[in-house]
Amino acid sequence: MLANKVFHKLGLHMSPATKHNLYSDFGSACLFSLFNVVFNQFYIALAIRQGATNLEVGILAAAPAIGLLFSPIWAGRIEQSNPKPFVIIPNLIGRALLLLPAFFGAPSVYVVTAIIFYFLMGIQAPAYPALVTRMYQPELRGRLMGYVRVAMGAIMIPLAYLVGSWTDKSGPSGALMAAAITGVISILSLARVKEIALPTKVSARKSSFKDQLKLVRNHRELVVFFAATTLTGFGNILASPLYQIIQVRELQLNNIEIAIARISYYVCLLVAYFVVGFVIDRFSAKQTLVYGLAAFTIVPLLYGVFGNYPAVIIGSGIQGIGDAIWDIGILAYIFRVVPGREAVVFGLHLMLFGIRGSIAPLISTGLSDYVPISGLLIGAAICGCIGTLIFLLQKGSREMTKADGG
Repeated sequence: MLANKVFHKLGLHMSPATKHNLYSDFGSACLFSLFNVVFNQFYIALAIRQGATNLEVGILAAAPAIGLLFSPIWAGRIEQSNPKPFVIIPNLIGRALLLLPAFFGAPSVYVVTAIIFYFLMGIQAPAYPALVTRMYQPELRGRLMGYVRVAMGAIMIPLAYLVGSWTDKSGPSGALMAAAITGVISILSLARVKEIALPTKVSARKSSFKDQLKLVRNHRELVVFFAATTLTGFGNILASPLYQIIQVRELQLNNIEIAIARISYYVCLLVAYFVVGFVIDRFSAKQTLVYGLAAFTIVPLLYGVFGNYPAVIIGSGIQGIGDAIWDIGILAYIFRVVPGREAVVFGLHLMLFGIRGSIAPLISTGLSDYVPISGLLIGAAICGCIGTLIFLLQKGSREMTKADGG
């Protein structure tokens, strides 16, 4: 079989269960590509073109964080049960919700849809890392996550241009409907995955919030990790809605020009997924994460200092590298630091994301009418720089290097 030859050449000697799960995950990721492009790359821009105010843009940018405020509650439940339903059911409902703005294009519908969708994602987000540990063999996990995402990124490159052209010519409704349909089919493909034996025993006891905080206090690596990602993540989210405002209102880019920036994002995302998965398995998730933190420091600097179309193109590419590292790197880092407690730790990580993600976009969009956007972006870069330095100092510690085992 051709697939077996490819796996052999890549050095992937998989069990039948892992291979089955890879096929299911691969199919799901490829089908998810259209939803990803429409919702994660064009949704806010489409809302702005539909008449969304700066405040509504801020709420849309904050929406991913709102549902995640409750992630530790869901994480405690997930830890004592099968994580798969917590991933499949919220995603099934959430992706179908994209039909609402497709039929009712008012900015308020975009906002309400995003809030409900991300509340549902707050349920599935802490469950996903626990599901991944049951999908793939530990020694192959980083590479398999990377290869699946490489395929998704390769598909999203032409899709970004097609969606930009499509929405410029025909409006957003058709693209939103297609994204909802393929998104639902995608999650049904992921529902086919089968659980494999875990290398570590997972506690069946439900963890209270106090127990979860105690777990963090007992792991210095987690304290440093949370401090670094909170500061850098705050800067990244502070700047995120400003990128959209600059692109649509200040530079007056059309959807095709925005699509070219998205292509830059996806090309770099694709390459980074391939490289990051290999590097994590061969070397250290901790060292890899430093580059992800640094990427989120550079992007707001590019927008703040230059603020032109070339800066948008280059910044989009660097953002893709940062997102790829955070996507795989954070999962791999948590797997190694606290094996068997992924759902709980990821739940706390998402709660902190919920806090900063709810506040930061509202601050930046609220101040954008009174403070120069370039000044806000420089402030975001400073936050990212501090977070990166915190993690770098930990990386240089002999104790931390030993703890990582890499």
